[in-house]
Amino acid sequence: MIFASDLDRTLIYSDKFLEDMSEDEVRLIEKKGEQEISFMTETAIDLLKDLSENILFVPVTTRTIAQYRRIKLFQNEIVPKYAVVSNGGNLLIDGEIDLQWNQQIHNRIATECLPFEDVLTRFQEIQSDEWVLNKRMADDLFSYCIVDRKKVPMDDLMSFTDWLTQHNWKASLQGRKLYFVPQCVSKGDALDYIQERESIDFVAAAGDSLLDLPMLHMADYAIAPPHGEINQIYEEESLAIESILFTEKEGILAAEEILERVQEFAERYPLVTTI
Repeated sequence: MIFASDLDRTLIYSDKFLEDMSEDEVRLIEKKGEQEISFMTETAIDLLKDLSENILFVPVTTRTIAQYRRIKLFQNEIVPKYAVVSNGGNLLIDGEIDLQWNQQIHNRIATECLPFEDVLTRFQEIQSDEWVLNKRMADDLFSYCIVDRKKVPMDDLMSFTDWLTQHNWKASLQGRKLYFVPQCVSKGDALDYIQERESIDFVAAAGDSLLDLPMLHMADYAIAPPHGEINQIYEEESLAIESILFTEKEGILAAEEILERVQEFAERYPLVTTI
């Protein structure tokens, strides 16, 4: 069995999610210089350790390679064989980049998607310094902006998102980050590659954003926290997601519930847990 999980706002959380948590209940797992970035509860860490000893745990994240490597928990304590980073554009195997996979993705971008320069040109029609605070490239695979979410012109952004979709790109607004990603840079495709490589039939997956949907839709068991983009979008559009379960807990405690549910599922179906 594979357990593939998104990281930020699914398993790991910033300090703004630590309200009402005591210091002995949470652990700092990531720093950037002197800045404290991400945390997990001690309970969630223990649950993840137990899971990773019995099934194949795969972190799956939109983070760049460098951003992923800042999470010391996954470098020193729980060290996964695989890590899907750059939203699926890069795959780490035992910590090293799978160059064959990366080249395959770059080839697909070149043949299947509108050139990145054209995407930026079109975005300039709606962007302004009032709400776009910074723009960055991620591992030469996609782009994201740091935005003032309260000032984002949502109607213009929705129109731009529709245009992106027509040209094999996708957009996702997660907190203060607005992502523009080629359709072929997909967490689901990278996970499918791992599944074939390992000859494992059963996949459980967790995630909170629209960029996690390809992974969640391919999974045999999918779960999401209720505070995420998936739940928000589908509630607003009154759409049912029968294939995705939602946790009852929100925020950092949702990670514990996700891990508990996956553990219960693995124990209930032991034939799919062998790695």
